[in-house]
Amino acid sequence: MKEFEAKTVEEAVEKACSELNVSKEELKYQVLSEQKGLFKKSVKIGVLEIRDVQSYIYNYLDGVLETLGLKADIEIYEKDGINKVDMDSDYDASRIIGRNGETLRALNELVRAAVFTKFNEHYHILLNVNGYKNQKYAKLEGLAKRIAKTVIRTKMSVELQPMTSDERRIIHNVLSTYPNIKTASIGGGKDRHITIQYVPGEGEDVTPEIDEEPSFDLDKAFEEKENELNSTSEE
Repeated sequence: MKEFEAKTVEEAVEKACSELNVSKEELKYQVLSEQKGLFKKSVKIGVLEIRDVQSYIYNYLDGVLETLGLKADIEIYEKDGINKVDMDSDYDASRIIGRNGETLRALNELVRAAVFTKFNEHYHILLNVNGYKNQKYAKLEGLAKRIAKTVIRTKMSVELQPMTSDERRIIHNVLSTYPNIKTASIGGGKDRHITIQYVPGEGEDVTPEIDEEPSFDLDKAFEEKENELNSTSEE
Protein backbone atom coordinates (compact mmCIF):
# COMPACT_ATOMS: atom_id res chain seq x y z
CA MET A 1 0.00 0.00 0.00
CA LYS A 2 1.50 3.28 -1.12
CA GLU A 3 1.14 6.24 1.24
CA PHE A 4 0.54 9.91 0.41
CA GLU A 5 0.53 12.81 2.83
CA ALA A 6 -0.90 16.32 2.51
CA LYS A 7 -2.78 18.93 4.50
CA THR A 8 -6.22 17.62 3.54
CA VAL A 9 -7.73 14.41 2.21
CA GLU A 10 -8.57 16.15 -1.07
CA GLU A 11 -4.98 17.28 -1.55
CA ALA A 12 -3.62 13.83 -0.71
CA VAL A 13 -6.03 12.26 -3.21
CA GLU A 14 -5.01 14.74 -5.93
CA LYS A 15 -1.35 14.02 -5.20
CA ALA A 16 -1.92 10.27 -5.48
CA CYS A 17 -3.93 10.62 -8.71
CA SER A 18 -1.22 12.76 -10.27
CA GLU A 19 1.61 10.41 -9.36
CA LEU A 20 -0.24 7.20 -10.24
CA ASN A 21 -1.90 8.71 -13.33
CA VAL A 22 -5.43 7.59 -12.41
CA SER A 23 -8.73 9.42 -11.95
CA LYS A 24 -10.34 10.06 -8.58
CA GLU A 25 -13.03 7.51 -9.44
CA GLU A 26 -10.41 4.83 -10.11
CA LEU A 27 -8.37 5.53 -6.96
CA LYS A 28 -8.95 3.12 -4.08
CA TYR A 29 -7.68 4.52 -0.81
CA GLN A 30 -8.26 4.73 2.91
CA VAL A 31 -7.37 7.42 5.44
CA LEU A 32 -4.56 6.10 7.62
CA SER A 33 -4.14 9.07 9.94
CA GLU A 34 -5.40 12.61 10.35
CA GLN A 35 -3.77 15.24 12.51
CA LYS A 36 -5.60 18.47 13.29
CA GLY A 37 -3.54 20.90 15.32
CA LEU A 38 -3.56 24.63 15.88
CA PHE A 39 -0.47 25.17 13.75
CA LYS A 40 -0.34 22.01 11.65
CA LYS A 41 -2.79 19.89 9.74
CA SER A 42 -1.79 16.61 8.17
CA VAL A 43 -3.57 13.72 6.51
CA LYS A 44 -2.06 10.44 5.37
CA ILE A 45 -3.86 8.11 2.97
CA GLY A 46 -2.97 4.62 1.84
CA VAL A 47 -3.61 3.78 -1.80
CA LEU A 48 -4.50 0.21 -2.64
CA GLU A 49 -2.56 -1.14 -5.61
CA ILE A 50 -3.27 -4.31 -7.54
CA ARG A 51 -0.04 -5.83 -6.26
CA ASP A 52 -1.44 -5.53 -2.72
CA VAL A 53 -4.47 -7.57 -3.77
CA GLN A 54 -2.34 -10.12 -5.60
CA SER A 55 0.01 -10.48 -2.64
CA TYR A 56 -2.98 -11.18 -0.40
CA ILE A 57 -4.36 -13.72 -2.88
CA TYR A 58 -1.02 -15.50 -3.00
CA ASN A 59 -0.61 -15.72 0.78
CA TYR A 60 -4.23 -16.70 1.39
CA LEU A 61 -4.33 -19.40 -1.27
CA ASP A 62 -0.94 -20.76 -0.26
CA GLY A 63 -2.20 -21.04 3.31
CA VAL A 64 -5.40 -22.83 2.26
CA LEU A 65 -3.48 -25.34 0.14
CA GLU A 66 -1.07 -26.01 3.00
CA THR A 67 -3.99 -26.58 5.38
CA LEU A 68 -5.45 -29.09 2.92
CA GLY A 69 -2.13 -30.86 2.54
CA LEU A 70 -1.77 -29.81 -1.09
CA LYS A 71 1.26 -28.39 -2.86
CA ALA A 72 1.40 -26.08 -5.88
CA ASP A 73 3.53 -23.27 -7.22
CA ILE A 74 1.47 -20.10 -7.61
CA GLU A 75 1.82 -17.32 -10.18
CA ILE A 76 -0.54 -14.33 -10.32
CA TYR A 77 -0.91 -11.75 -13.08
CA GLU A 78 -3.58 -9.40 -14.37
CA LYS A 79 -5.00 -9.70 -17.88
CA ASP A 80 -8.12 -8.09 -19.33
CA GLY A 81 -9.15 -6.91 -15.86
CA ILE A 82 -8.94 -10.43 -14.41
CA ASN A 83 -6.49 -11.53 -11.73
CA LYS A 84 -5.40 -14.86 -13.13
CA VAL A 85 -3.99 -17.31 -10.60
CA ASP A 86 -2.02 -20.10 -12.25
CA MET A 87 -1.07 -23.06 -10.07
CA ASP A 88 1.40 -25.75 -11.09
CA SER A 89 1.33 -29.01 -9.17
CA ASP A 90 3.30 -32.19 -9.83
CA TYR A 91 1.18 -34.51 -7.72
CA ASP A 92 -1.97 -32.76 -6.43
CA ALA A 93 -3.57 -31.35 -9.58
CA SER A 94 -6.47 -33.82 -9.64
CA ARG A 95 -7.24 -33.16 -5.96
CA ILE A 96 -7.17 -29.40 -6.50
CA ILE A 97 -9.48 -29.75 -9.51
CA GLY A 98 -11.88 -32.22 -7.90
CA ARG A 99 -14.73 -34.06 -9.58
CA ASN A 100 -16.07 -32.02 -12.49
CA GLY A 101 -13.88 -29.13 -11.34
CA GLU A 102 -15.91 -28.63 -8.15
CA THR A 103 -12.93 -28.28 -5.80
CA LEU A 104 -11.27 -25.69 -8.03
CA ARG A 105 -14.54 -23.82 -8.27
CA ALA A 106 -14.96 -23.85 -4.49
CA LEU A 107 -11.39 -22.59 -4.03
CA ASN A 108 -12.08 -19.80 -6.50
CA GLU A 109 -15.17 -18.71 -4.58
CA LEU A 110 -13.34 -18.95 -1.26
CA VAL A 111 -10.47 -16.74 -2.46
CA ARG A 112 -12.85 -14.22 -4.01
CA ALA A 113 -14.87 -13.98 -0.79
CA ALA A 114 -11.70 -13.55 1.29
CA VAL A 115 -10.47 -10.76 -0.97
CA PHE A 116 -13.82 -8.96 -0.73
CA THR A 117 -13.79 -9.26 3.06
CA LYS A 118 -10.24 -7.90 3.21
CA PHE A 119 -10.56 -5.00 0.76
CA ASN A 120 -14.34 -4.42 0.60
CA GLU A 121 -14.07 -4.49 -3.18
CA HIS A 122 -15.08 -7.02 -5.82
CA TYR A 123 -12.21 -8.31 -7.96
CA HIS A 124 -12.34 -10.70 -10.89
CA ILE A 125 -10.26 -13.73 -9.89
CA LEU A 126 -9.74 -16.89 -11.91
CA LEU A 127 -7.92 -19.94 -10.56
CA ASN A 128 -6.29 -22.45 -12.88
CA VAL A 129 -4.11 -25.50 -12.28
CA ASN A 130 -1.82 -27.23 -14.78
CA GLY A 131 -3.66 -25.58 -17.66
CA TYR A 132 -6.94 -27.29 -16.71
CA LYS A 133 -9.08 -24.28 -17.60
CA ASN A 134 -7.45 -23.83 -21.02
CA GLN A 135 -8.07 -27.48 -21.85
CA LYS A 136 -11.63 -27.25 -20.60
CA TYR A 137 -12.31 -24.15 -22.71
CA ALA A 138 -11.18 -26.02 -25.82
CA LYS A 139 -13.43 -28.99 -24.95
CA LEU A 140 -16.37 -26.66 -24.25
CA GLU A 141 -15.94 -24.96 -27.62
CA GLY A 142 -16.10 -28.31 -29.40
CA LEU A 143 -19.07 -29.46 -27.33
CA ALA A 144 -20.93 -26.18 -27.91
CA LYS A 145 -20.53 -26.52 -31.68
CA ARG A 146 -21.85 -30.09 -31.59
CA ILE A 147 -24.87 -29.07 -29.54
CA ALA A 148 -25.56 -26.08 -31.81
CA LYS A 149 -25.67 -28.38 -34.84
CA THR A 150 -28.16 -30.61 -33.03
CA VAL A 151 -30.30 -27.60 -32.07
CA ILE A 152 -30.30 -26.38 -35.68
CA ARG A 153 -31.27 -29.85 -36.93
CA THR A 154 -34.00 -30.56 -34.37
CA LYS A 155 -35.10 -26.93 -33.78
CA MET A 156 -35.25 -27.80 -30.07
CA SER A 157 -33.53 -25.84 -27.30
CA VAL A 158 -30.93 -27.54 -25.12
CA GLU A 159 -30.09 -26.63 -21.52
CA LEU A 160 -26.51 -27.15 -20.41
CA GLN A 161 -25.39 -28.07 -16.93
CA PRO A 162 -24.40 -25.22 -14.54
CA MET A 163 -21.07 -23.60 -15.31
CA THR A 164 -18.85 -20.87 -13.92
CA SER A 165 -19.10 -17.40 -15.48
CA ASP A 166 -15.85 -17.79 -17.42
CA GLU A 167 -17.03 -21.10 -18.90
CA ARG A 168 -20.41 -19.63 -19.85
CA ARG A 169 -18.58 -16.79 -21.57
CA ILE A 170 -16.77 -19.33 -23.76
CA ILE A 171 -20.08 -20.81 -24.91
CA HIS A 172 -21.60 -17.40 -25.60
CA ASN A 173 -18.58 -16.26 -27.60
CA VAL A 174 -18.13 -19.38 -29.72
CA LEU A 175 -21.80 -19.46 -30.74
CA SER A 176 -22.27 -15.70 -31.16
CA THR A 177 -21.79 -15.89 -34.94
CA TYR A 178 -23.87 -19.03 -35.52
CA PRO A 179 -26.94 -18.40 -37.68
CA ASN A 180 -30.31 -19.34 -36.14
CA ILE A 181 -28.70 -19.80 -32.72
CA LYS A 182 -29.20 -17.77 -29.56
CA THR A 183 -27.58 -18.40 -26.17
CA ALA A 184 -28.87 -17.16 -22.83
CA SER A 185 -27.76 -17.56 -19.22
CA ILE A 186 -30.57 -18.40 -16.81
CA GLY A 187 -30.84 -19.29 -13.15
CA GLY A 188 -28.83 -17.92 -10.26
CA GLY A 189 -25.81 -18.76 -8.15
CA LYS A 190 -24.39 -22.24 -8.60
CA ASP A 191 -27.40 -23.21 -10.72
CA ARG A 192 -26.79 -20.54 -13.39
CA HIS A 193 -26.50 -22.22 -16.76
CA ILE A 194 -26.84 -21.68 -20.50
CA THR A 195 -29.64 -22.55 -22.88
CA ILE A 196 -28.88 -22.89 -26.58
CA GLN A 197 -32.00 -21.88 -28.49
CA TYR A 198 -33.07 -22.12 -32.11
CA VAL A 199 -34.04 -18.82 -33.75
CA PRO A 200 -36.12 -19.43 -36.90
CA GLY A 201 -35.74 -17.41 -40.05
CA GLU A 202 -38.61 -15.31 -41.34
CA GLY A 203 -41.53 -17.48 -42.48
CA GLU A 204 -39.74 -20.68 -41.47
CA ASP A 205 -41.60 -23.73 -40.18
CA VAL A 206 -40.38 -24.18 -36.59
CA THR A 207 -42.05 -27.51 -35.86
CA PRO A 208 -39.42 -29.48 -33.92
CA GLU A 209 -38.31 -32.90 -35.07
CA ILE A 210 -39.66 -34.60 -31.95
CA ASP A 211 -39.22 -38.03 -33.44
CA GLU A 212 -35.49 -37.55 -33.63
CA GLU A 213 -33.40 -37.91 -30.50
CA PRO A 214 -30.12 -36.00 -30.00
CA SER A 215 -27.11 -37.98 -31.15
CA PHE A 216 -25.38 -37.72 -27.78
CA ASP A 217 -26.04 -37.81 -24.05
CA LEU A 218 -25.22 -34.32 -22.74
CA ASP A 219 -24.50 -35.26 -19.13
CA LYS A 220 -22.41 -38.23 -20.22
CA ALA A 221 -20.48 -36.05 -22.65
CA PHE A 222 -19.59 -33.57 -19.91
CA GLU A 223 -18.52 -36.32 -17.54
CA GLU A 224 -16.30 -37.92 -20.17
CA LYS A 225 -14.64 -34.58 -20.92
CA GLU A 226 -14.02 -33.92 -17.23
CA ASN A 227 -12.42 -37.34 -16.81
CA GLU A 228 -10.16 -36.63 -19.78
CA LEU A 229 -9.11 -33.27 -18.33
CA ASN A 230 -8.42 -34.68 -14.88
CA SER A 231 -6.20 -37.41 -16.26
CA THR A 232 -4.41 -35.02 -18.64
CA SER A 233 -3.65 -32.51 -15.87
CA GLU A 234 -1.51 -35.10 -14.07
CA GLU A 235 0.59 -36.05 -17.07
